[in-house]
Amino acid sequence: MSGTRWVSTICAAGALFTLYDVVSRNEPKALFLTAFLLLFALCMDLRKTFTFDAMQRIVRWKGRKIFKAESGEIPFDDITDIGTEVQSTSSGSGGRQVPIYRLTIITPRATGPMAYAYNGQTDGYSALRGQILEILKRM
Repeated sequence: MSGTRWVSTICAAGALFTLYDVVSRNEPKALFLTAFLLLFALCMDLRKTFTFDAMQRIVRWKGRKIFKAESGEIPFDDITDIGTEVQSTSSGSGGRQVPIYRLTIITPRATGPMAYAYNGQTDGYSALRGQILEILKRM
């Protein structure tokens, strides 16, 4: 599970556990915690999916956030590169900057991220980036 979906899964499990506790102990006050965990699970369930269709030479993508769904298509010919976007975030009490990464599709008109969340692996996307570029060059 990548990105923020693991947090969503933990919150959903917590919501189910607290709901069971509310029902079994007849504690309606704990419904607030159940609702909060469920809301947080929905907020953190971010998804972005890319499908590379070699026959039609097009990339189809779908994205979903809590109250928003997105989708689109990008022709292979419009893609100039697959990039790695880097952002720095503070880590711990020392305030040390830690880089986090995500892949992007670069076209002449825009640069679009291939994920809503960043990954903390040191350039962990280089192999995937290479595979995508190989697919695009073959076609």
